[in-house]
Parts: sequence; C-alpha cells; structure tokens
Amino acid sequence: MELMEAEIEEPKEKSKYEILYVDDEEVNLRGFKANFRKFFKVHTTISPSDAVDILKENNIQVIITDQRMPEMTGTEFLEKILPDHPDVVKIILTGFTDIAAIQDGINRCGIYKYITKPWDFEEMKTTLDKAMALYQESKDGDEHIKVLEVSNEELERKVEERTKELHEVNRQLIDSIKYAGELQRSMLPADKQLERIFDEHFLLYETKYLFSEEFIWASNFNFRNEDYSFIVLLEFEGKGLVGSLKTLIADSILGELIHDRKTVHAGDIIKYLKEDLDMVGSNELRCDIKMGALVIDNYNKSVEYAGLKQDMMYFGSNGKMQVQAGTVTDSTDDVIVHEVPYDVDGSYYLYTSGFFKQQNEDGIKFSYEKFQEMVRSVNDLDMGEQLELLQNTLGDWTRQTGLEDDLTVIGFRLPE
Repeated sequence: MELMEAEIEEPKEKSKYEILYVDDEEVNLRGFKANFRKFFKVHTTISPSDAVDILKENNIQVIITDQRMPEMTGTEFLEKILPDHPDVVKIILTGFTDIAAIQDGINRCGIYKYITKPWDFEEMKTTLDKAMALYQESKDGDEHIKVLEVSNEELERKVEERTKELHEVNRQLIDSIKYAGELQRSMLPADKQLERIFDEHFLLYETKYLFSEEFIWASNFNFRNEDYSFIVLLEFEGKGLVGSLKTLIADSILGELIHDRKTVHAGDIIKYLKEDLDMVGSNELRCDIKMGALVIDNYNKSVEYAGLKQDMMYFGSNGKMQVQAGTVTDSTDDVIVHEVPYDVDGSYYLYTSGFFKQQNEDGIKFSYEKFQEMVRSVNDLDMGEQLELLQNTLGDWTRQTGLEDDLTVIGFRLPE
C-alpha cells in the first residue's frame, strides 16, 4: 500500500480562485477582504439571498459563511445552495463547537471545516490554500465519481420508480465517506509546517479504509518571549466512522485550546481535550481514546510529554532508548507529565498501536517489542532513510494480508 501523502500541494495560480464570504456584520467583511484580496478574488455580502445571485454570476470555489445570521443560519444557507453548487468548498465560522451542526454540515452540506471566531490570519490563510487544493483535487477526481454514477444509473433503470431516492442515498453516502477521508488528509500537518518545527522529520500515516480513527495535529505558538511547538497524536477505537468524525472535532478543539486559551502544558492539553471531546454528542458517540501530547519550549530548550494510554520513544546522542510510558487511567487528573531531554542529536518518536498490531500471512502480530527493536536499529539514520525502512518493513509484513489497522508514526529531531 502506498504511503498517504501528508501534504496537499498548494494550488497554482491562486489569483484565478474566487471566494465568497457571507456575514451579517460588515466590519468582518471589510477586514476579511483587506487581508485576502491580494491572494484571491474576494466577493462579500451581508445577505444569504444576495449570495445566491453572486454564486450564479461568478465562478466561486470557496464559500465562507458565519453560522449565526438573522436571515438564516450558515448551515441553512449551505443546504439551500448545495443542489446547485455541490463542488464548492464550504467553511463555517462559529463561536462554539456543536455536534448537531457538525453532523448536519457533513451529512447534508459537505462542510470542509469549522473555524472558531475570531479567526487568525495564518490559520485562515492555510485553511484557504488547502481548501483550494481540495477543490482542485475534487475536480480532478470527477471521472471516478462518474464511474460510480454509471452504476447508479443501471440500478435506476431496473427500479425506475425509486430512481430519485436511490440516487440521492448513494450520493450522500459517497459524499460522506469521501469527505471523511479527504478532510482528515487535508488537516494532517504539511511537510512545510513540520519543517518549521523540526530539524528533520518523517510522518508515516496509513489507513485501512478511506477514513481513519487516527489523527495527528501540529502547531506553533509565539508570543513575546514564548515560543512553543506542539504535536498531538490521537487514536479513537471501535467506532469506525464516528472516530473519523471525532478527529474533525478534535482539530477544532485543539486550535481553540492552544491559540485562544493559550494552553501550553502537556498535561492540561490531554485533560481539556478529553473533557471537551467527552462533552460533545450523546453516549452513543463516545469511544475509547488514546492520546499523546508533546510540547517543545523552543525558548527555554525543554520538552515535556503526557500520554493517555500512549507511549513515546526517545533515543539520546548515546543511542540509549528511553520510553516515556503513557498513563493507563480513566482520570485525566492522574496523567503523568514526563520531562524529556532537549537533545539536538537525539531522535524522538510518537506512534499509535497500529504498527505493532499488523499481522502477517501466518496471523502473527508484529508486536510492540519488534517495533521498538526496529526503531532502535534505524534511529541513527536520517529521517528519510528511516521512513523508507519502516515502509519496506510494513510492506513485507502485510504483503499477503493487507493492513489490519490504521497506523501513525512520526519521528523527528529538534533544531539547535
């Protein structure tokens, strides 16, 4: 199986792309246009009704809409335009995370992302670049969708009285699964982002299905004499597509925790992230969570790690392996925070349990011990060589059986 790319190429010729921003507060429209008109052709309006006319008269690729507007909500507006503009990438601005709105957006409107207000320029710019790339990928993949539509048409001829019903059900199912996978891939940290954090790195991210129950999140926080980098690794178990949905929610929560609430302690990130995830949705949407949070204080040259049922490995310049074990607990108050050496000659690894759950043709699992020995044998190589060896080992082990589970491994070295 080929490695899923962690980075979506930024769209070429950005000037050809057009954005429509709908918000009932004109000051927000003016601020957005002032910030982004040099990158995109920006259309704005305070009225969802006027927005429909703008869509008819222009070739819009991305729509940004506020959720709370007097004429209609953002999701109501997106649902209204969906039949005529199914391929436009849709973004919602909201001041809170609401599971009903998220479910409605994904299942009925095809929402690309939620961004909490007030938005940050760098976050918004990165989101828009990825949205444009996603739009282009979607257009390039139309031929595949057409093949699926041919199958639907054959069914429609056999069951003519249910033509519209079957077509709509199939389309919604395909769109939901497609968006689940594409949204996750688009939200993975890009190589350029990781290059700003680490001296060198690799990211191995493979999924058994189109969507994944695993997610990795990376970001920076700079303010005055504070300079932090963050890596958070999540693993949801046993709920399939629900786990995929949870990753979308986690992305929004983490952005708020780090950039709005200024949470820079690894233990607090684990605690508040799990609490916020548990509060979202009904009991049926809950699933077992494993997570690890690594916080790098670049100003003071220190590293701390907190894991909930998830470990990390560190190899110092002497080649000695240290495993920082995740805390096995039902209470996030008991999660242990490890102080990890800041070693520019060392190698650091965060990983889910997926690699050592893989089975060969004899039904033998790879095992945690074999995974540790494999990493021990390659940690002194450059990160590109390490990735190639891990991929080859995985391919040889699962060649006859295919992937047994999703897996994520990130390795990196710290800058001087």
